[in-house]
Amino acid sequence: MTPLKHFITGMELSRETMENIVEDAIALKKADGADGARNISAEGPAKNKVLTAIFYNPSLRTLLSFQTGMQKLGGIANVLDMSQSRKLEYTPGAVMNGAASEHLSEFIRVVCGYSDVVAIRKSDFIPASDNSQSLSTSREEMLGDGFFEQVLKYADKPIINMESNMFHPCQGLADVMTMKEVLGDVSKKKYVLTWAPHPKPLPLATPQSQILMPAMSGMDVVLACPEGFGLDASVCERARVLSESAGGSFTIVRDQDEALAGADIVCEKSWLSLEHFGDWAREKEVRDQYSDWQMTNAKMALTNRAKFMHCLPVRRNVEVSDGVLDSVNSLIIREAENRVWAQMGLLRHVLS
Repeated sequence: MTPLKHFITGMELSRETMENIVEDAIALKKADGADGARNISAEGPAKNKVLTAIFYNPSLRTLLSFQTGMQKLGGIANVLDMSQSRKLEYTPGAVMNGAASEHLSEFIRVVCGYSDVVAIRKSDFIPASDNSQSLSTSREEMLGDGFFEQVLKYADKPIINMESNMFHPCQGLADVMTMKEVLGDVSKKKYVLTWAPHPKPLPLATPQSQILMPAMSGMDVVLACPEGFGLDASVCERARVLSESAGGSFTIVRDQDEALAGADIVCEKSWLSLEHFGDWAREKEVRDQYSDWQMTNAKMALTNRAKFMHCLPVRRNVEVSDGVLDSVNSLIIREAENRVWAQMGLLRHVLS
């Protein structure tokens, strides 16, 4: 496999390397068990290695899956919760006479000195429960990952992105693994990522990775979303280029029923409107007009007996009906479990 220093966007991987990591993850999952677990931890580059996972934002699946995966590989997982701790400065040349007591340049080099690999979750957009979002970040700043760019300047150990403003590549990797388990060869299979209604505006990172990784796999990727709820234009263009180079396609469809027709996989996720970014009262008004985008059994009947995916957490009977979530075609629990195995495959590759 091609050597990999960092895993930030997911696009650092070639298609071949991504497929090798996914195949390794599937093999690790099959080997798990009493004897298998001992064999996994006794071999490979993760034994006695240290992962430091830094969380600025809350997490369930990402936190537990990285801890579990590193421990299954025989390594050590340290978790650093930054959500309530002191503020870090990361602007070059900053005069630090404000709230920040430490600069990223020292912080990340110290963490790297204690670690063999460092994983970070830092998204600047955290939706408020009352929709009255108050952000110091502009729309333009949100469409960039300046913090991670600064981390890479100072880090001398591999950095894994556990979710940034723009990307959640670990979710995308686990999704591709899940689809390969179920479908085998996913090339030219129709994959639909559809927007979903939700009480709050949600970040872009997960859905953007959920189009990029299937595009890299040569799937026929369809992004279904209402007017005003498109993903970042540069990411969509990258998905188009990646899919076409892998023998697939990428299209954006505004009619959900049209998009679902003949789908092999339906993945649903909600995200905010870039068009109304910052005007959260207006954004909610527009978002509430599309409550009929909830996924139901009737809509799934339009597909090619598609499997249903959702990264979780999910708002039952808002985003998706109980009937879809609890059906035999629902992959949501398998998809969540596969976060462990996909990250184990990634960690073995990064640490090798």
